[in-house]
Amino acid sequence: MEFLVFRCKTDRDTFIVTSEAHKASLSGDVCPTHGDILERVGCFPEMGGRRAAFDEKLAKRSIEQNGYYRFHSKTFDPVAQPPLAMP
Repeated sequence: MEFLVFRCKTDRDTFIVTSEAHKASLSGDVCPTHGDILERVGCFPEMGGRRAAFDEKLAKRSIEQNGYYRFHSKTFDPVAQPPLAMP
């Protein structure tokens, strides 16, 4: 399966994963802020459990049942910057 990955524009740490077969029924209503705009991140083949950013098996089941899989990426949060006073 190839996964189509989208990101919610308002809640930028929320990602929506779907497949080509379910893409047409996808809308911004799947975002936590409902009605949000989705921006496409890319299309990715299966990578295997150790390399993927999300649980592919869980995503496949969710896509089959609901048409999409939603997850919140904690690793995508911005990295804290050092204060200007530090060297």
